[in-house]
Amino acid sequence: MRRNLKIVLIIISACLVTGATAFGVLIFATWGEIDYENTYFYNPSSPSAIERININSDIGSVLISYNKTPTDYFAQIDLDIHIVGIFVKDSTLSDFFYPIIWENDTSPVTTFTLDAKATTWFIFGVNQQIQINLTLRTDVIYDLNVLTSTGAISMNIPDNIVLNNTILGASTGAIFLNSSKNTTFQGNVGLSTSTGAVNLYAKLTNFTQDVTIFASTGDIGLNFSRCIIGGHLTGTVSTGYIGFRSYNMKYMGAYNWKLQSSTGAIGVTIYQYNEMDANITGSILTSTGSVNIYYKDYLTTVGAKFTCFTSTGSNSYIPLGSGGFSESGVNPKTIESNDYDDAINRYTFSVAASTGSITVQAESL
Repeated sequence: MRRNLKIVLIIISACLVTGATAFGVLIFATWGEIDYENTYFYNPSSPSAIERININSDIGSVLISYNKTPTDYFAQIDLDIHIVGIFVKDSTLSDFFYPIIWENDTSPVTTFTLDAKATTWFIFGVNQQIQINLTLRTDVIYDLNVLTSTGAISMNIPDNIVLNNTILGASTGAIFLNSSKNTTFQGNVGLSTSTGAVNLYAKLTNFTQDVTIFASTGDIGLNFSRCIIGGHLTGTVSTGYIGFRSYNMKYMGAYNWKLQSSTGAIGVTIYQYNEMDANITGSILTSTGSVNIYYKDYLTTVGAKFTCFTSTGSNSYIPLGSGGFSESGVNPKTIESNDYDDAINRYTFSVAASTGSITVQAESL
């Protein structure tokens, strides 16, 4: 843009000709701020069984929540933009963003798009705070696809909610999803970020399809308590730690788990004090890092086996309580519950670490 080229030339000229004093005067003369707020409503004339909502934002944090009081609107987006810094004076929102797109009744997918212009203003200390709040109705089933280039995404789901596909993704930013009791995901759940942490907390939640979690650079935290799983579960990170915890899970079929880190440790905790209803197989893999597994079951009908291999490091079993496991081999080393062969349902995992040790702490009654 010609305006931005002039800005750059002015700054360079000011610094070369008159030094820091003139530059300070320039900052004082051009310092400014922009505040913009708007609310967008979605109230379809012909509601669908599943309402599809997409949010695409170049920059800004997204908070997804549900209404606490009755509302006629199927969805509400509150947009809050605050920009402050050098050369913002006398500027308008259109200098920084393309026209905001809100397709709310002319398309099968309701879409909100916030598209930033490729300008040079961000180089000179412009501070931007952009918040997108999406409020949903508790009595409507949604198919959500929320993507941001720069910004975090947070979603809190109250009790007794039904959703279809739920896809949350960021290029740079953390992803957080919390689901309360009696939440049902009828479709896939996908959480991903290139740079940032991903955390999923689910309690008494029904996942009927696959759960896929990805982070290129950042930690992954997966926490499931008394959930029902009806699909495969995948957690992958290139550089970062994976923490997985499950408590009293039930499974709708024989599914596969895959937890994999290229550079980073993996920690897995499994408590199984009730019937599983199906067999689970899977792999726990890291190229550089250690794997630590903590396992407990108190049922003779539930068993577990971990086959461990490491290129550089050791494989070790540490009994918990009364133990109930036996080990055989060195590398690979098999750590197996004594009731594994007779158990009705089983956890069966292959565990590998190229550079790092593998430790299994376990008890099976």
